[in-house]
Order: sequence, then structure tokens, then C-alpha cells
Amino acid sequence: MKYLECVIKETLRLYPSVPLYGRNTDQPVVYKGNVIPEDIDIGVIAYELQRDPKYFPNPDKFDPTRFEAMDGTKPYCFIPFSAGPRNCIGMYVNII
Repeated sequence: MKYLECVIKETLRLYPSVPLYGRNTDQPVVYKGNVIPEDIDIGVIAYELQRDPKYFPNPDKFDPTRFEAMDGTKPYCFIPFSAGPRNCIGMYVNII
């Protein structure tokens, strides 16, 4: 079952259910040395974020084993259901 979970995660990495979503800053944010002011709309492109070769070597290759080694130190490089207070409510539901 662990490998099946890795296959599902890799599928969602390549084809996220929500490939693009928006957020609004509620306070100034420093990003890569630049300040993003308060009350600015930002588009997050999960489709591109999850194909970053910095976090996923050979990003266009389907490789479920990459999730066997993920240790949780970079939790926001894989966000197929968004992240934070507006993430998917069904993300952690276990079916018995």
C-alpha cells in the first residue's frame, strides 16, 4: 500500500487537481529579497512549482520512488491540494 500511495502522490505532482490558485497577502512578505506589500493578489502555479528540478530531479519523469525518500523538510514543494488554512478539507480523510 505504501507504493500505491507513492504512485498517487507522483500522479498528483505531475497533474495536480488544482493547478493554479490565488492568495492575498495580509501582511508584507519578503520573497527572494523583494518585499511584497500587504493586500496584493498572488497566483500560485502548483503545476510549475511541483516540476521544479531543484526539488524534483528529472521533473517530467514519472517516478513514484521519489516519495519514498521525502523526509518532510520541504513541505511546500509538493502541494497538490493547496496549503495552509485554505487547503483541501478532504486531504486527510481516511476511508475505512
